[in-house]
Amino acid sequence: MVEEQQPTINKLCRGCVRQCKQLDTIVMLDCPRFQPRPFKSEELRFEQLDLFNGKE
Repeated sequence: MVEEQQPTINKLCRGCVRQCKQLDTIVMLDCPRFQPRPFKSEELRFEQLDLFNGKE
């Protein structure tokens, strides 16, 4: 089975709490909806937990 890679998220969007993430290929200078995260993290993972995939 071929696993699909998740697209990389823009650096500006990685530091934001909103869900309107843009791809890394887009050059963003500013975002009017930017709301910074209240904490620092190196990399964010938006993968859902493996609760319903049938693996036991």
